[in-house]
Amino acid sequence: MNTLRKSRYCFLIKRDNICLAYTSSTNSFYKINDYVADLIENTNMAVCDTDSCENSEEIKSLHNLKLLTTEAEDNDVVDLLRMKFLMHSYSKEDIAVTICPTLSCNLRCPYCFEKNKKQGFMDEKTCDAVIDFINSHTYAKTLSLNWYGGEPLLCTNTIRYFLTKLSDIKDIKLVSHGMVTNATLLKDENLELFKEYPLNSIQVTFDGIKSTHDTKRIYADGRGSYDEIVKNLKNFVEYYPETFVSIRVNIDKNNANQFMTIYETIKGLFPDKKNIIVYPGIIKDCGIRKSNSPILMNEDIVRINEQFTKRGYPLKFPHTVESGCCANCLSSYIIGPQGEIYKCWEDVGCDTCVIGNIYDKKYTNMPLLAKYMLYGSHILENECKECPLIPICSNDCAHNRINNKFANTEYELCSIYKNNDFSALNTLLYNFYCKFVTNKANQQ
Repeated sequence: MNTLRKSRYCFLIKRDNICLAYTSSTNSFYKINDYVADLIENTNMAVCDTDSCENSEEIKSLHNLKLLTTEAEDNDVVDLLRMKFLMHSYSKEDIAVTICPTLSCNLRCPYCFEKNKKQGFMDEKTCDAVIDFINSHTYAKTLSLNWYGGEPLLCTNTIRYFLTKLSDIKDIKLVSHGMVTNATLLKDENLELFKEYPLNSIQVTFDGIKSTHDTKRIYADGRGSYDEIVKNLKNFVEYYPETFVSIRVNIDKNNANQFMTIYETIKGLFPDKKNIIVYPGIIKDCGIRKSNSPILMNEDIVRINEQFTKRGYPLKFPHTVESGCCANCLSSYIIGPQGEIYKCWEDVGCDTCVIGNIYDKKYTNMPLLAKYMLYGSHILENECKECPLIPICSNDCAHNRINNKFANTEYELCSIYKNNDFSALNTLLYNFYCKFVTNKANQQ
């Protein structure tokens, strides 16, 4: 059908005598007037007739901006999105390796998924095998390396040895180097570990303000870890000022009201640093609501996001999603202490979720790999094909998605913007526009 009409990806936001048009297909929005809004809302004509209509120039402009489209053009958006997703998923040029040198940890957080995992440490033989495994990717041009656990800094000798072997990797350039750590050991001689190969990024987690954090992130003797982490972060940022620091604050209903306090505290410690972000780590479950459950559902997340914004948390503009996570990228691996390979961080330590081993260089659990690759993203879901949010839907988790499909769980997988007739998206875009106007006025 070659009839021009309002694109399925187009949203009109009318509030306080302001009218905005947004299209998720290009993730762009525009300030318009009532006349243009009426054109978008009511145009319904064959493309071949646009030259002869009295609004031809306006309609052509709206067509170029993808606010007016044909059904075929809207379908093309999904096809292009899927093509880019598949190109990324099956690319052999980029290899991503997350190494878990141990599943052990020096903290005893009561909720941690690591508590029942096998103990042990990666030895030099396995490190050599990882290097050989990376080199076996003959088409790879770039390497992204990440350290995970357990607590990876329990294995400083392993990390040090592995980094000395990076020069044995041939024709593959290290382009990203990161670590997820509880930061309690990020000090003293451990800071020297990354001097030759600096970390591009680290992720550290807090569980709320000091009083809450120290009841959850505890040492074996019951001591809290908040002060130690803050002290170590200060030293690390001074030692590696260029490293991007991502601070996740785990929140549920019980401590959501603490997020802005910890956000303001951390930002206050580093007032001049632009490469430190603090963000809420939403604790979610399988979506079966219970009256006393602390788990946050989509409607709760919308509400608390609006509260955070009112207190000064930066507005987060939607972003176009064209690729998945490590779970649905064929050349992405999580490697455990014995050389076992997983596709998802949530699978680490689970024997039934091992998909292969670096020593064998072949997959041993093809059904699980296929599930992640074929069913692990909304982009490939037919039920999502006509959703107007598909280009910007980031509330996606391959692990949760395949569990919904094959294990009868009920995780909420739709975008938080979908609730209540997209009201949260409309509010976000309106607030973003108001902030833009305010900032522009202040600059004049």
